[in-house]
Amino acid sequence: MNLKFGVRTAAAWNVKPAQLRCEYVITPLGVDTPGPKLSWETESSGEGFIQGAYRIIVASLKPNIDNHIGDLWDSGKVESNAQNAIRFNGSGMAPKSRYWWKVKVWDDQGNESAWSDETYFETGMFTAGDWNCKWFNCEYPNSPSAVYYERREFAATGKAGIAGARAYIGATGSKANAYELRINGAKAGEDLISPGQTHFRRGMYRVYDVTDLITPGTNVIGIMHIRKVIFHLDIRYTDGTSEVIVSDPAWKRLKKGPYAALRYAGGSISEGKGETYDARLEPDGWDLPGFDDSSWERPIPDTGPLLLTAQLQPIKAIEEIRPVSISTIEENTIVVDFGQNLFGTVGLTVTGRAGTTVTLRYAECLNPDGTINPGSIEAGWLAEPQAQYDEYILKGAGEEIYQPRFSCHGFRYIEVSGYPGTLSADRIYAKIVHNDILNGSGFTCSNELLNRLQHSAVWSLRSNLVSVPMDCPSRERQGWLGDAHCHSEADCFNFDMAAFYAKWFDDISDSQLENGIVPLICPSEGHEYSLDMPWASAVILIPWDHYLAYGDKPFLLQHYDLMKRCLNTFSSELGSDGLLHNSLIFGDWFGSVTDISGLYLATAYYYRCLVLLSAMAEELGNTSDMTLYSGLARKVREGINAAFLKEGRYYDTNSQTANALALYSGLVPDDFKTAVLDSLAEDIMSRKTMTVGCLGAEVILAALAENGRNDIAYELAANTNKGCWGYWIKEYDSTTAFESFSDNRSSNNHAFLIGGLSVWFYKHLAGITPVRPGYETMKIKPFVPYDMDHASAQIHTVRGMVKSSWHKTGTGLVMNIVIPPNATAEVYVPSVDSEGRFTPDGEFTVYSVGSGHHSFQANIH
Repeated sequence: MNLKFGVRTAAAWNVKPAQLRCEYVITPLGVDTPGPKLSWETESSGEGFIQGAYRIIVASLKPNIDNHIGDLWDSGKVESNAQNAIRFNGSGMAPKSRYWWKVKVWDDQGNESAWSDETYFETGMFTAGDWNCKWFNCEYPNSPSAVYYERREFAATGKAGIAGARAYIGATGSKANAYELRINGAKAGEDLISPGQTHFRRGMYRVYDVTDLITPGTNVIGIMHIRKVIFHLDIRYTDGTSEVIVSDPAWKRLKKGPYAALRYAGGSISEGKGETYDARLEPDGWDLPGFDDSSWERPIPDTGPLLLTAQLQPIKAIEEIRPVSISTIEENTIVVDFGQNLFGTVGLTVTGRAGTTVTLRYAECLNPDGTINPGSIEAGWLAEPQAQYDEYILKGAGEEIYQPRFSCHGFRYIEVSGYPGTLSADRIYAKIVHNDILNGSGFTCSNELLNRLQHSAVWSLRSNLVSVPMDCPSRERQGWLGDAHCHSEADCFNFDMAAFYAKWFDDISDSQLENGIVPLICPSEGHEYSLDMPWASAVILIPWDHYLAYGDKPFLLQHYDLMKRCLNTFSSELGSDGLLHNSLIFGDWFGSVTDISGLYLATAYYYRCLVLLSAMAEELGNTSDMTLYSGLARKVREGINAAFLKEGRYYDTNSQTANALALYSGLVPDDFKTAVLDSLAEDIMSRKTMTVGCLGAEVILAALAENGRNDIAYELAANTNKGCWGYWIKEYDSTTAFESFSDNRSSNNHAFLIGGLSVWFYKHLAGITPVRPGYETMKIKPFVPYDMDHASAQIHTVRGMVKSSWHKTGTGLVMNIVIPPNATAEVYVPSVDSEGRFTPDGEFTVYSVGSGHHSFQANIH
């Protein structure tokens, strides 16, 4: 290859830090970490900016920050190009307080930037004593069957105006929404699911700015909840005085109210699958002053979980969509098609007589006669089939609006029965619900099938990123480790996952046993403690994906012991032959080849984990562990090759998964790589499809692409035969990814089969690959198929937006690249032959570039 260096311009200024974040959130409320992580991006009008140093100041008062005084912490000038996940290293932070901060940077030539705009974060509760109150109980904590209404009327006592008010509310975890907070008749916050799933030992709390909801004089706080809750309201007045209202015996409780049923029977696996709401029983005005609560009882105080931590990232309605069609199937039965499979809830406007019951049933599929087919959502592992439906009983008071509060569903279609009058598109909508993770990343190209597959990938990922990486949004909603690592790299390309994984790895840590075993589902429900190396490997693989995406070394350090202890639990199963025995349960889930050796799969994933844990030990400066795990990895590699490299040309039983995993994981000795690659290619081409399940689907395209066969990877990506992704589009007109490559009878909204495909779009069709953690350096090397005209992607990294696009012209190819400040890239510009083709093994001219916009052209020779 030819190597050329881009020219660095002297005009790297105007430079200014921007997008300041604390714990990956802009102006977060409730930070309860002693040393929160601070991050920023850098705006630069020039090219080639490299940060040489930074200075952070944190102040307790805004006048101090305005005068550049960091009375809480002044880092001083730190010689470093770090700009993400820098730990606050000061002291003196108090709970329930606002702290201001800003940053300036220098380039590698010593030029100093202006200060960033100031921003702030607010602390939450540091200890249980900071709450100064009790929890409110729920009588059925493991299988909720009632919605409790808690009410507290109080008079704002301050003589001065209200300067600010914060509501702190926490609950134990649930797969459904656990509570709703209301103040003076209005809902506080945008959350639709709070706090999400947690281990039984942990609760989580949200902090809401309710300044605009508190009024002088009489106020009312209302809480509806199905789990244990704790509440603390802090009101600050302009004269410096304050007032606190907490969950205590002064409140009044209504035990049931209009919620006639919650379909949560069967334990937490069935949570949130339906509710019956009788509007005739509404306590009208219960969350407003003057309501007569004399017949209400007192709440029952209770103790809470061992841990209570802040939930900084909300789970909310990200968008609303209207139906694409509404069909009357038979008298009084309507089927609504939203045109998109999703996870969320519904909003319904209805007018009718009191006592009229409207039933909403959910489904991902239709029967040939146009009726709904709910089969793919109504069963689940460890659960009996359970219908998913909501019921609303009208109170007959004119126009009524119903939105389920304590149930959500995975669906595309809704069967509406009992609806009085005509249901039109303006009277029903779906709310898409997931964590607040969208960040502008995306991929598109000239191949419409691939665009639809990327659409399916994004929507399945979105549907399942709800508090934990769920297996599916309809049946189980469980954090299966194996499912999660099959799409974690895709998650990090498509979304802002840093805060999400910070929360989920707390769940994993909470679930880990003293002997180091991590359950196959986290947070654990108590029945999944088994040794399964490919599933448990998520504890190693996801932190590595996280580190490559965000360069967050504190995250690695925080969970390093968790990773070590988990991996060490398998050491007793490592034989003298270098193979990992008795360590596989599920295998290549939903693959069509059944004779893959469990011994091979378990040991191959063990090898991957050893290699990556050694790399993480090196990044953390732990040379002894680095040496230990790399040495063990060599032993395991030798054992695998001795036992499973057959005839020098294939692994195990010559399955696609076995060969792809060997190539992807670096198991294959150099002398045999070509032969093993040929075996994989021959099997694919002879079958004209794939035989892989979730493990193989994660690695097969990468194995081909990284070993010079992107042409076959492209054929698979665009293949519509059964066994490939395109079959879902061709056969079922799908809008999300399925659990099976064969049909749509299982779940129609699983992400674990499509993560590797979405990664291939970004890393190979658009060509963006991080080389050093946090995109400090990256490679831009697109694959250009002969029958595609263009492709483009953008990834919002911790340094800013990376963009890569290419399009063909009559004379060759044009590439446009955007590299954010404080990053560098090697850009591979392909050569074009006389017929205008870009061959897979063609020549490249390589340019080393810094930040800025860059354009390259490859002409036909």
